[in-house]
Amino acid sequence: MIRFALKRLVFILAVSLGIVFFAFFGMRMARNSTSPAPSYNPIPAAEYAWTSTLDYVGRLLHGDMGAITVRSGRSSRQVSVAATIGDTYPKSMGLLLISLLVAALIGIPVGVFAAIHRRSPVSLGTMTLTLIGVSVPSFFAAALLQIAEIYWFRATGVRLVPVGGFGWDAHLVIPTLVLAARPLAHLARIAYMAFSEILEQDYIRTAHAKGLYKSMVTRGHAYPNAAVPILTALGVSLRFSLGSLPVVEYFLGWPGIGAALLDAIRNRQDIGVAGMALVIGLTFMLVNLLLDISYRYVDPRLKKSL
Repeated sequence: MIRFALKRLVFILAVSLGIVFFAFFGMRMARNSTSPAPSYNPIPAAEYAWTSTLDYVGRLLHGDMGAITVRSGRSSRQVSVAATIGDTYPKSMGLLLISLLVAALIGIPVGVFAAIHRRSPVSLGTMTLTLIGVSVPSFFAAALLQIAEIYWFRATGVRLVPVGGFGWDAHLVIPTLVLAARPLAHLARIAYMAFSEILEQDYIRTAHAKGLYKSMVTRGHAYPNAAVPILTALGVSLRFSLGSLPVVEYFLGWPGIGAALLDAIRNRQDIGVAGMALVIGLTFMLVNLLLDISYRYVDPRLKKSL
């Protein structure tokens, strides 16, 4: 287990360097594209990114993530990247955790229900809805929910939920629904496919032949064997949510790290982009590491690979 974790940590460090390098590289290329005489030669941008990456790593080793310029009206001030991340990261992670929890609590039971009733029209309808949920872009879903709330308010004079802004209250509803939509649909589809396959196995038929109740068979035999694909689907769902996070936060006025990243890109704050992209990438990789370790405990067959 220790050797496995060390290998993954080395991989995480290598990918982290790549994230920082390509953040500086991308920002240099973006700045070049808007210059009066743009050059499409990537070599100068790569040299700048390499030098900036080495300097940035040196800063990190001394606990310095740099500073960015924050503009408010005609005034501006310097704010450390660490302080910006410290303020915005908990807001984003709280929203992500709530969204994934909602997606798991709804998506997995829906997929299991559809698998148990897989030969009924209900199952076909459910899987069709999940396909739509996976396909709808996050910004489009956010716009639809905002428009629906606005029309409802105009028709009834009653506000159901805020259409934007921050707060650990009703402000969570629309961002949570938008971020949970794709993970929910994905988890439902994976649960459906996993349980459909498992329920056809011989040991399930044997359990039914012994006279066990369907609920006992599902809890005692099907769920443990479906744990690995469902955990994998949770990791993929996190990727969906992290990919959508900047757009959702910016679109709905949620002051998280995704919106801060887009602000840094727009204001050409290279060191801020590198720091925030690194934190988001590390979050994804560390969660995947925890999932990979948990696989070994959920499925005994994988313990031999440690």
